[in-house]
Amino acid sequence: MSFREKVKTLVKLAELGVEDPLIDQTITKLLHYAEERHRKDQEEILKKLGILEQQFGMQSDLFYQKFQSGELGDDEEFFRWHALLEMRRSIAQRLAILQADSSV
Repeated sequence: MSFREKVKTLVKLAELGVEDPLIDQTITKLLHYAEERHRKDQEEILKKLGILEQQFGMQSDLFYQKFQSGELGDDEEFFRWHALLEMRRSIAQRLAILQADSSV
């Protein structure tokens, strides 16, 4: 059974009113774990972005605009920088979801 299928099963149980304190506690711990893991990933990405910003003397937002408009060359570092920015965006989305529920 895949992760997605397991989550769907839990949703079905919740919709039927199945409440189990152990399951609730376990899910809460998993959500805290996921949030902490994403925070650590975010910190690592921010460090790497800082190094690139310093190396090229440009903030990431400006880099992104120039990269998207084709003003920069095809330096491998630019593609890595772009990938890091996409990862930062993805992690920020995940953290927003995890933080949206104040009980997490």
